[in-house]
Amino acid sequence: MKKSLLRILSCPCGGELSLDVLDKNGIEINDGIMNCVSCKQSYPIINGIPRMLPASMINNSVLRQFTEKYKESLPNHAEINDKKAEKIKVETSKSFGFQWNVFSEMHKEYEKNFLNYIEPLRPSFFKNKIVLDAGCGFGRHTYYAARYGAEVIGFDLSDAVDAAYQNCRKFPNVHIVQGDIYNLPFRKKFDFIMSIGVLHHLPYPKKGYAELVKLAKSGTLILAWLYGSEGRTFKTVFLEGTIRKITVGMPQRMLYYFCYIPAILYHTLNKLYRLLGWFGASGLAERIPFKNYAKFPFRVKLADAYDFLGTPINNYYSREECEQWIKDENLRKSSVTSLGGRSWRLFGTK
Repeated sequence: MKKSLLRILSCPCGGELSLDVLDKNGIEINDGIMNCVSCKQSYPIINGIPRMLPASMINNSVLRQFTEKYKESLPNHAEINDKKAEKIKVETSKSFGFQWNVFSEMHKEYEKNFLNYIEPLRPSFFKNKIVLDAGCGFGRHTYYAARYGAEVIGFDLSDAVDAAYQNCRKFPNVHIVQGDIYNLPFRKKFDFIMSIGVLHHLPYPKKGYAELVKLAKSGTLILAWLYGSEGRTFKTVFLEGTIRKITVGMPQRMLYYFCYIPAILYHTLNKLYRLLGWFGASGLAERIPFKNYAKFPFRVKLADAYDFLGTPINNYYSREECEQWIKDENLRKSSVTSLGGRSWRLFGTK
């Protein structure tokens, strides 16, 4: 964590944070404690990442190593609240924490993928802006926003923040924060807020969207990308009603190996798609399912299979529902556009 983050970070209660540095390397604070001057809650900085969560939602092993290492240095008031978190948030955090630490590698295809998500925005849009990437996972969107010139705060509930920190640590303009979208630890400083592929996995997606809007100052542009209910009959009816009822309860390592089955299927169909195209049978090639994966390496297909089969909740939305989200938040200059006929980009300005 860089000390400059304190101008953006706050306690979820809205209070100012004081800082006790325990270990530092140049401008980077490796370990420390932040204390709210208002509610007296304390939050650890562990391995360079502020953990703005109750202790029950911080990885037990990570927290235990931190407290054992600094037990002589921690102030008496640095006890961390152990309030029990909602089960669905914990399970979702575990799923994504496992997923994005296993599939943490960056692929060159991700840049084009990012630009596709944020269309019609271009790289020049990011220069000198302060950006929140809400639900950053292992940091692939944070990475490109920072490379395009923004100061970016990558924010996530899960242990994926550790992978994001490693992937983005070369950028002096990146901060990674672990926290809860329903208890956001930020001030209204952002020029752009994006949440790509996150809200539809929440127990209360619309509330999560509303919480992000609360962070927006006047003129802030907000982007959310959501699963669409259109064009997903196979997933929403067959897979959600059968296979996912089994897979979401599997141990994570078992599910990881099970996901080789759909990933190999995607990969084989992608090879057939390319082969038909090579022989000039483009019309037939376009009928091959899962062709949207053809441009990605096998590991991305494996990660996507895990993402769908392991996440506790998937929600799907119509265009009308997305438009209502924006209307309910009184956002201006709004639009809802389709991505591939199966998902939606929601743009709105505070």
